[in-house]
Amino acid sequence: MANITDRAAYLRGLAEGMKLDREDNQQRLILEMLDLMDEMAHQLADVNADLGELEEYVEDIDSDLTDMEEVLFGDEDCDCDCDDCMHDCEDEDEELSFDCPNCGKTVMLCTSDIESDENICCKHCGEPFFTDDLGDEE
Repeated sequence: MANITDRAAYLRGLAEGMKLDREDNQQRLILEMLDLMDEMAHQLADVNADLGELEEYVEDIDSDLTDMEEVLFGDEDCDCDCDDCMHDCEDEDEELSFDCPNCGKTVMLCTSDIESDENICCKHCGEPFFTDDLGDEE
């Protein structure tokens, strides 16, 4: 980018060497065009600097995302016999917290309970936690 700003500065130097006068209409036009080219060259240099910073930022995000994918999804080349390698080939019963849709209190539920076909009831109000109703569809 320094090439464009250098060239604009060179043209500015030529104009100063020619002692162009702003009072003459034709010379004023040339000086105004040089001012415009100089300003555009500087703005283009700023845009390119910002673009370089943005490219570095996107590369950092991409690297972080790759790390997260590796942690979340594990090694895709897993040689084990499990059905789901997304959880490091272990069948862990994780505990998750949910707010009861009926009473609003927080309830801790195990993933195995959620995956089962049983209707889970809130430990506080006794109402079903999840319902199979999708509304009145007739």
